Amino acid sequence: MKYLRSFYKRHRGMAALALLLLLGQVVGTLLIPALIANVVDLGILPGNMDAILRTGGQMLAVALLSAAVAAAGSWVTADLGARFGFEMRSLLLRKSQELSLHQFDEVGVSSMITRTTSDITNLQQTMGMVLQMVVPAPLIVGASIVMTAMVTPVMAIIQVGFMAALAALAAVVLRKSNALSRSIQVRLDRINRVVREAVTGVRVIRAFGNEAYEEARSGDAYRSYADNMIRLNRLFAVAIPVVWMLMGALMAVVLWAGGVLTLGGGMEVGQITAVTEYSILTMGYLLMAVSVLTTLPKARACLARLTALLDTRPDVEDGAASDTVAGPDRPAVEFDHVSFSYLGAEEPVLRDISFTLYPGQTAAVIGSTGSGKSTLADLLLRLHDVGEGAIRVGGVDVRALTQQELRERIGCVPQKAFLFSGTIAENLRMGRPNATDEALWRALGIAQAADFVERLPLGLDAPVAQGGTNFSGGQRQRIGIARSLALRPKFVVCDEAVSALDVSIQAQIINLLQELKEKQHLTYMFITHDLSVVKYISDRIGVMYLGSMVELAPSDDIFQHPLHPYTEALLNAIPTTDEDAAKKPEVLEGDIPS
Repeated sequence: MKYLRSFYKRHRGMAALALLLLLGQVVGTLLIPALIANVVDLGILPGNMDAILRTGGQMLAVALLSAAVAAAGSWVTADLGARFGFEMRSLLLRKSQELSLHQFDEVGVSSMITRTTSDITNLQQTMGMVLQMVVPAPLIVGASIVMTAMVTPVMAIIQVGFMAALAALAAVVLRKSNALSRSIQVRLDRINRVVREAVTGVRVIRAFGNEAYEEARSGDAYRSYADNMIRLNRLFAVAIPVVWMLMGALMAVVLWAGGVLTLGGGMEVGQITAVTEYSILTMGYLLMAVSVLTTLPKARACLARLTALLDTRPDVEDGAASDTVAGPDRPAVEFDHVSFSYLGAEEPVLRDISFTLYPGQTAAVIGSTGSGKSTLADLLLRLHDVGEGAIRVGGVDVRALTQQELRERIGCVPQKAFLFSGTIAENLRMGRPNATDEALWRALGIAQAADFVERLPLGLDAPVAQGGTNFSGGQRQRIGIARSLALRPKFVVCDEAVSALDVSIQAQIINLLQELKEKQHLTYMFITHDLSVVKYISDRIGVMYLGSMVELAPSDDIFQHPLHPYTEALLNAIPTTDEDAAKKPEVLEGDIPS
């Protein structure tokens, strides 16, 4: 509830205006029955046409004014709801960027989408309905009872009795719908997860002929959600007719009691009409309030889910900013006895990793899948924090830097380049929004992507579909490399950056990266499973095996005098060329394949 209270505190002026308009609407609503009674008692029964016209004109003016006030109130409450949705979605987006990868995985993509869309939409709708239907109800009910009691206390007692019955019914419905509403949101998470997997994995599903299984899995998720929704709707299907029955019974009792009192001289005919109108207003607003209150358990469950996520303390928190820049004698990157374990894991992923990389050097980290290579990059970027030891960039512990400052110093090319919907230029400017077109073309040229981008009709402004699906895997990877270089970093981490490219493109990109290193004194760390990729450009090579760096030596020493059996196994896996059978190199003509 603290986020809701904080929102109303920030927008208390608009909230006060909404309440003031609602109060005006209530006053207008309550005046109509009194004016109707005057029409009957002062106009119709005595036959006074002037009184009828005068009171009718007053009724028309009150109705028009009430309608205008109600419209303004609806606009203000809708605006409040929209602002609340905007602020909550902004908070969720910011929180999703603050959470560590492990925390984000615990929440899950499907649950994050549900909370950002369905949960907040439910809260927006409930907020508007509460302001328009629930807040006026106590004022209407209280005023109706007072004005009815002024006519005759008997009628007020009858109203209170029926309201008590309606309140008891509402309490039962709310208690039963509370648990159902919470479970519905959990099942909606599951539907989002299943649908998302079915859509993103459609190629794999078709390749394995697994359509029937996916249909059954989706059907189970839909049925689970539908069963709970049916149970909730059945509850309302019983409650709503009972409420209307109570309203009809109240009208019957009011008319019967009013007739008896009128025959005895205790009430005027017009007063019966007024009391009837007050009773209809009272039960009508209570009915609307109860209808809205039945949605409160679901809204409360949505708010609790949002609060739990927003209150999550990130595992990785910013340190203080630092102006330290790596000099020639200061290590660009230093791993100092680093160990790391994922939460709940029995064994550490990394054990006692230590190495130093100076500005202008190129290091390669090689090893098989699952040896911990990519985890080194994640720790360097502070996607996780180290368990033991320290990582320093420019001599400063990464935990003492802000995450933004750290990532501005490091360019990262991940194994799978993800492109965002928009244009090529917007993707390239992710880390450097003010980069010029010339700088973007330079980065594309180094990444061997300039040729195919130039052939696009719109060039840098060519559209990019979600995930970059309108480009081939190689094209996406090259745009990803260009995006990292457009940042103009001093240190570049390449995590299997060229693994998706053919050998000729790999060689050209690596050669251009080597030239860029010499011109701009860059520092590289290549993470790969293929020694042949980094054989001729690495100053030092570290060999990862089962979470440990079993060998770290200059490149020539690794290839000529390997010390660890695993390193020997990797070297033996590199194809060799029979020099006696080697042919004269051939020059291939034509464009580089895209």
